Amino acid sequence: MKKIILSVISIMAVSSFSFAGGDIEPAVESTLHIPSEVTTSPLANNRALYIGLSYSYATESQRENYVPNDLLLASDDTSWEFSGMAQFGYIINQNFAVESRFTASLDDAKYDGTDISSYDLTNMALYAKAMYPVADVLSVYALLGYGQTTIDGKNEYKSDGLQWGAGASYSLNNKVSFFADYTKLALEDTYEQDGVDITTNDKLDIGTVNIGASYSF
Repeated sequence: MKKIILSVISIMAVSSFSFAGGDIEPAVESTLHIPSEVTTSPLANNRALYIGLSYSYATESQRENYVPNDLLLASDDTSWEFSGMAQFGYIINQNFAVESRFTASLDDAKYDGTDISSYDLTNMALYAKAMYPVADVLSVYALLGYGQTTIDGKNEYKSDGLQWGAGASYSLNNKVSFFADYTKLALEDTYEQDGVDITTNDKLDIGTVNIGASYSF
């Protein structure tokens, strides 16, 4: 009888030990995954200053019965193939900024294959800049503002008026971005010639293509 009782106690002890530890799996340590930093456009940063420089290609559409500096009349647009533009702006939010620009020709103008050494273009303007991010690193934008455009040659031509443009910006990182845009600097049939307002059949029509980089603070 004693042997039977001892056998039952031994079986119960072994069963209890197996139940307590045999089937329990070790606890799995939870892992917290912290996402890596996402490269976003500087346009997503609120209230930031930025500066930029660009190469610019500027053209003046041919005006009827007019050639720069009294060259032989031909049917051709005047171009400034090497010009530059400097910008200074302030980002208010990801959809809006204000921006000032200064554009100047840096080499001779060209007309009908001829270099014109004294026919210089400058422009100063202030724009409202509406922006729309289409991806983390890409935004499109529109410019609308007011500026003054001057052509200084044998005669001085000056236009004060509405200016506009459109372009796109690609962000390399949170500080540096590249942009390309087109701006219309002048489109008026009334403008100044040597300080006197004149009205012509053709508009003074000047535009630029700009490709550059900007740095956001």
